[in-house]
Amino acid sequence: MKSSKILYALLWVVAVIAYSVPWAKIITYTKSETFTGWSFTVPFSFTYVLGLAIGALVLISEWKPSIASVVAGILMLVGVVGGMVGYTIAAGLCELEGGKAVTAEGMGFAFLVSVAYIILGGYLGKKLEKV
Repeated sequence: MKSSKILYALLWVVAVIAYSVPWAKIITYTKSETFTGWSFTVPFSFTYVLGLAIGALVLISEWKPSIASVVAGILMLVGVVGGMVGYTIAAGLCELEGGKAVTAEGMGFAFLVSVAYIILGGYLGKKLEKV
């Protein structure tokens, strides 16, 4: 049980790091701005935060760990897709103003972490349930 909880905590920390790494950069004539998952506004990547909150709840209280972990991972994945939609809108607006938008490594990393959270979180949650 102890090792499952440690692995789950590590997975959750990696998910937080993925949300904190740069997701996109907007470059205009006057400035260059970098956005992390935390910088994206509601509704674009808000579900990722909800997934993190559910993951933290599982980590702290072990409340329905397998089901809640899969739901948390799905919410994170929806948040990444929402972030991609937000990026696409920003890129279009930026293009109209003569600027440029580029994706950064964080969005892809968060996507991979979300998929891993669905699979590994569910598996580790099952191990937490058994104990």
